[in-house]
Amino acid sequence: MRSLGAAISFVTGTAVDLFYRRVVLHGEVPPTGPVLLVANHPNALLDPVVVLQSAGRRVRMLAKAPLFTMPGVSLLVKGMDCLPVYRSKDGADTKANDATFRAVDLALGNGDAVLIFPEGISHDEPTIQPLKTGAARMAISAVRNGADVVIVPVGLIYADKLRYRSTVMVDIGDPIVVADVVKGAAADDGDDDDDDRRAVAAVTSAVYTSLHQRTLNLHSWEDLRLIEAVDAIWRQRDPERVSRLKSLADGVALLRTTDPEVLDTFRQRLSAWVDHITALGLSPRDLGEEHVEAQKKPIRAAAFVVRQLAALWLLPIALAGAVFWAIPFWLTHLVYRLTGVERDTGATVKVLASLTFFPIFFVAAVVAIAVNVGVGAAVAVAVTAPAAGLVTRRFFRRRFFGLRQLFGALKLAATGSLGASVRAERDALCEQLDALGARVEALRASSSSSSSSPKASSKR
Repeated sequence: MRSLGAAISFVTGTAVDLFYRRVVLHGEVPPTGPVLLVANHPNALLDPVVVLQSAGRRVRMLAKAPLFTMPGVSLLVKGMDCLPVYRSKDGADTKANDATFRAVDLALGNGDAVLIFPEGISHDEPTIQPLKTGAARMAISAVRNGADVVIVPVGLIYADKLRYRSTVMVDIGDPIVVADVVKGAAADDGDDDDDDRRAVAAVTSAVYTSLHQRTLNLHSWEDLRLIEAVDAIWRQRDPERVSRLKSLADGVALLRTTDPEVLDTFRQRLSAWVDHITALGLSPRDLGEEHVEAQKKPIRAAAFVVRQLAALWLLPIALAGAVFWAIPFWLTHLVYRLTGVERDTGATVKVLASLTFFPIFFVAAVVAIAVNVGVGAAVAVAVTAPAAGLVTRRFFRRRFFGLRQLFGALKLAATGSLGASVRAERDALCEQLDALGARVEALRASSSSSSSSPKASSKR
């Protein structure tokens, strides 16, 4: 069973790493010892695979019970030695979870790593959801049975979870020593039941705080439009886009509680500017910092055109890849459209469909070529087709973005004084962003200094 699980982990892990650019921001999972991994859950069955790929060690997972009877998916969860979680919302008898708790106790007692999603659901909400207490109770139970358990929070941030080759950032937090949290929550009143409730609440709170710090939390999806517009026009040279989005989201949240009027005024001004340039057929990225600077320097603009033309030697390879892989690509897209799933499960459908259609088509095509053309041609296709497919996506995406930049520059040049006013407003917005950024940093510094002030020692 373990060898089957390793094979499934390898295949699914490779598929997810092909679908996303996975970047571990910082932190690492302890390589040995009992670890309870807890992560947010915005992307259905792909979340556990991303965590497993980033953990660097074997991990057992908890999965909702209906997955164990779902065609196709059941093979994955059983093969990876998952543990079932029975939920009343699924019509299950939650008493069956007693066996799951015992299995987690045993696994942690043996020094294993176990993964759980404490939100209890996969969702597409703009912020982390309230946590269930199951993770805390499992960790506390294992500690009381002699295991030196730590909880490691893992934040998952997807730039665009439905888009192929978009980025997923993995932020691994510092281990939470469960025994220390439990000890700190204990009282001297001799009431074990109260101690249990305080311990569970304290551990759950510590997990929530750490996960909240490591995820992109928005007040509403309306904030995303604001943040993405800011991201597009302000700091394009920073390569860690998702990390920057999180920083922007944290700044917006802080301003909402301290200076809501200032934030609303800026939001209205930015929204009016975005609406204005949208009416001109442009996007915020067409007037980003890097793009505007390039327009001011003809040599840089000419170099950009030369680079685009030089890359055309890849066009035949990209076209060959597009033609060869067209059938499985459009079948995958068709399945996604026909299923009509929610956004939080859309990428899962795409990856599972890809794992079905692409290998089957590849084998069938190579066999057909071998039979009808020859073994040599089949071997050549088998070797070159996967690479051509990777070139196809990258080539057309980069060329499309390049053309957008070029057309954006031409449109701005054609608008004359109107384009100048648009750029002037963009510069004014950037100045206001710098001021807001300084305000956010000052607020953070003030909060940090007050939290570490001597007032905390007054309890002596």
